[in-house]
Amino acid sequence: MSAGVGLLVTPTTATVTSGIDTRNAGAASGLMNTTRQLGGALGLAVLVAVAGASDAGRVPADPAADHGRVFLVMTAILLAVVAATFALPRRAEGVEAGPAPREVRSEQGG
Repeated sequence: MSAGVGLLVTPTTATVTSGIDTRNAGAASGLMNTTRQLGGALGLAVLVAVAGASDAGRVPADPAADHGRVFLVMTAILLAVVAATFALPRRAEGVEAGPAPREVRSEQGG
């Protein structure tokens, strides 16, 4: 999981901040990170609830069946996210991503 997150953070951040004015790029990046953390926490809570809900009244618990349900829920969520990406608006042709960052020059007196 760590390798997957590591491979996705940079492209996701670049995508999120690509259409944002340079003055607002920090806020957009912070919002993306907050959303990612909140989504991870809520997603884990939902999956733990799905795994634990099926244990009621069963002794001993069947971890294989619980994990199977969790993977089905994860697949359903993934498919919903993929479907939602097609509903997102696309950037119009010929529209630039935003102003290029200004070059900062340091002048050294001497």
